[in-house]
This record gives sequence, structure tokens and C-alpha cells, in this order.
Amino acid sequence: MNYTIAAPATAADVKEDLLRLLRSNFPWGHDADVWYRWGYEQSPFPPNMCWLVETEARERVGFTALMPRRMKVGEQVCETGQAANLNVAAEHRNALAAVKLQRAVVSHVERSEMALAFGITKNAVAVLSRAGYRDLGGFSRWIKFFRTEHKLARWIPWKWPRRVAAAIVDLGLRLRAAETFHRLPHGWQALFDPPFDDRFDDLWRTASVNFGVATERTSEYLRWRFGGDPQLQYRVLAVQDADGRLRGSAIYLFPEPGEPLPLGAIIDLLPTDAEALDTLLAALCRHLRNAGAVGVQTMYFGSPLVEAGLNRFQFFRRDSEFRLLAYLHPRLKDHQAELLDPSRWHVTDAEAKF
Repeated sequence: MNYTIAAPATAADVKEDLLRLLRSNFPWGHDADVWYRWGYEQSPFPPNMCWLVETEARERVGFTALMPRRMKVGEQVCETGQAANLNVAAEHRNALAAVKLQRAVVSHVERSEMALAFGITKNAVAVLSRAGYRDLGGFSRWIKFFRTEHKLARWIPWKWPRRVAAAIVDLGLRLRAAETFHRLPHGWQALFDPPFDDRFDDLWRTASVNFGVATERTSEYLRWRFGGDPQLQYRVLAVQDADGRLRGSAIYLFPEPGEPLPLGAIIDLLPTDAEALDTLLAALCRHLRNAGAVGVQTMYFGSPLVEAGLNRFQFFRRDSEFRLLAYLHPRLKDHQAELLDPSRWHVTDAEAKF
């Protein structure tokens, strides 16, 4: 079957088609109206661009969106786009329609002022690669356990002996944990749920020097991404130094929805340096342990600064199914090696779970 791509349109122009396809093609389709209002209408960025794929009978059977973002790309803050919501009706999932959709996105980037487009996926890696995206690699899933009774059930089926053994193991974990003996530097404070105000703009300006490519984490972005999400109630932990400046922030969930155990989830991390990251992780791990969490986990791609901190705090690294792909505008081809270097990126669940 031949497929054609309709002319690009804003989400508002094709709203009914988008809602119909979201409802029918995604497992969370019953919440499509809520997600559409937040993701498409309340975003602080320019209107999202959308492309619909049509059959020879002019039936619209799928679409994809390019959701505008502002990102630090090298030394500049640039307009970019996150490829999202790629979906095609089940009877048309032969890759051809999906590839045509993504090629339309790439063509749009080439004709625009955008520096790049990026996508995070576990099912459409081949589609994005065929459309011209570069596969930068897989995300890592980092996890740290505070309690082990659920792990010991495999070897100790009896409840009370298992609890006794778990108590001993958990005490050992606590005594060797980096956070147990890490204290706030003199004059520093841990702030729970501070408002996303100008201090976060200053934090972004200071922390962004650590990363070559990263979504701009201004107070405006944070209020929309984490304060405006209609389905999840995010928590915020920030660390402030003796001069009253924010030195790092963590966005987290506890318990993480959909997990069978009470796990914490770090959705976003933004440290100014290694000291700030250690202080942030120590405060968050102590808080979650005291709140009854079995452990804490996060998804991350990029900077050795963040990965080294997670290692220092005894997070175990595991492979994830999610991969990051990017298409760089041809005008930046002379900087391709630098800007497509995975270690220069800073991508968290803030982007991966959007």
C-alpha cells in the first residue's frame, strides 16, 4: 500500500485526528484528552508540529509530533525538537508509514532553524535510524536497594527467618552506604519542595556548563514539566549552600507508580559539581530510606559527572531497553563529533518518560 504524508500542521489544526489516534494506538489512550491539554496546549514552547500519514483512500492512520524544546547545544541555547507520539494503526504497522513520518520530521528540521531533533524509544530504533537519526546508545537504569527481604524470598521461603536475615543484611547495607556518614557541608541546607523560582534559573546557568547538550531547565520549564503534570505529583529536593545559592536539585516520585514494591524514582538531577551531587544524593537516599522505600532507581544517559556520583553512592548499573537517537542539522556537521558524543549529553527521565 502507498502512504502519503499530509502537510505539516500544528496540533490545534488536527486535534480531533490526534485524539482519535492517541486513544486507539496507545495503552494510555483513555487519558488522551488530559495528556493533550498538558503536553500540547499548556507547553511554554511554540506550537507542536504534527504530520499525519494517509492511505490511498485518504484515511489518516497515524501521526508523529515534533515537540519544540530549548536546549543548550554546544555553547548556545537553541531551538530543538523532541520526536514524540509516533504511532500507526495496528493494521498499517509495516514500518513504511512510520519511516515516512520520521523522514518528514527530518526534512522539517533541515528547513528550520532547529539545531537538532532527538527521540527516545525502545520500539522504533530501526524506524528512526532509517529516517536518518544517529543511534547514540542505550540508557542505563541505576538502582540502589535499602531493604532486601523481597530478594531473600528466593532462598528463604519462611517469613520470620527471612525477616531476621533481611534485618542483618539491611543493617550491613546501611553501615556501608555512602549516605550514612555523609553530612551537609557547613551552612548548607536541604530544601524540600521549594517553589520553582528565580533560584532555579541561576542553578541552570551554573550547572549547564557541565553538559554539551541538555534541555534548558529554567523555572518556566520546571513549572510546566513537573508542576503542571496532571497525572503525577512530583516532589522536589534542592540543596542550598551557605550563600543561599541552589547547588543542585532532584525531582523524584515516591512511591513510583506501577512498581509492585515501594520504590523511589529520581526523575531529574541537576548538580553544579560533584560536591553538590554527593550532597543531593546523600540527602535524598536518607530521606527515602526513612520514608520506608525499598530502594531508589533512575534512568540516565550521558555525563560522566552524574554516572560517577551514582557509582559513589552504590547504585547498580543495568542496561535499559530505551535508546537515544538524534538528528543534527546539516549546518552543524563540522561539530558532529562533539555534539553527538554520548558523554556530552545530559538526559534523564524528564525526557525519557515524557
